[in-house]
Formats: sequence, structure tokens, C-alpha cells
Amino acid sequence: MFDIGFSELLLCFLVALVVLGPEKLPKLARTLGRWTGQAKGYLRNLTDELDREAQLSELRKQLDDAKQAMKEGADSFRDTVKKETDSFRDTVRKETDEVHKSYQGGEHDAQPASPTPEPTDPKP
Repeated sequence: MFDIGFSELLLCFLVALVVLGPEKLPKLARTLGRWTGQAKGYLRNLTDELDREAQLSELRKQLDDAKQAMKEGADSFRDTVKKETDSFRDTVRKETDEVHKSYQGGEHDAQPASPTPEPTDPKP
């Protein structure tokens, strides 16, 4: 960024020594050192905060991806269960219809082995 060599730095120091004098130069050096330290601290805090934000953004993305994957898995499972339930329901209806047709057609004179009881409403 800055291309300052040792000779330029020495020249700046000598000019500052002549202009400010030996009494004010140490105070100026301490003040400049303190400002430089504070600037480095602020820059370090800023970079740390940016790193945390980047990590937080990455974690949010991973969480959203995991949430989407779970939603897709749940939807797939729900569809599979619905399909199997519908298939089972159709099979039961088909078998039930065949049993009813066989009893209505007079093929069997006896009642079915396990008739379903009709619900009775208790009268008060």
C-alpha cells in the first residue's frame, strides 16, 4: 500500500526533530503510536465482526438447506404413506364389495362369520 523505505522514514524523522524540537518529538511519537494502536484495534475488531457475519451467513444457509431437505423428505414420506393408504383402502373396498355381492346374490345362506354390529343409539 505505502512504499516508504528506510531512507524516507529517516528523512521524515530528521525534519520532525528540527521542526518540533527534542522536547515535543517524544510526545508526538507516543500520540502517533497510541493512534496507530487504536486504529489497528478497530481494524481487528472490524475484521473479526465481518468474519463472524460470514460464518453466521454460512450457518444460516446450511440451516436453510437442512430445513429444505427435511421438508422434502417429509413430503416424500407423506406422499408414500398416502399412496399406500389409498391403495389399501381401495383393496379393502374391493374385497368388501365382493363380499356384499356374494351375500346379496344368494350364494351363501348363512351370515358372515364376523358381522359388523350396527351401532345402537342408547335412548334415555
